Amino acid sequence: MTSATKKEPFSGHKKLERNVTLLGVAAFAAVTIGGIVEIAPLFWIDNTIEKVEGMRPYTPLEQAGRDIYIREGCYL
Repeated sequence: MTSATKKEPFSGHKKLERNVTLLGVAAFAAVTIGGIVEIAPLFWIDNTIEKVEGMRPYTPLEQAGRDIYIREGCYL
């Protein structure tokens, strides 16, 4: 095969890198899809957390104290 008849495996990639507008659109699409994948589950997190009777969430002060307690190794 000569170089004229041989098809390059990543010819679309070369076209994408040379066209700034197309690269920008592809990058924007990738960031948008990634953002949706990361943010969308946060809207449904209340549905996935099981409520346990007799338990309450930590207040911000309690959470900060717990973080210090664990950081200092007091739980061992």
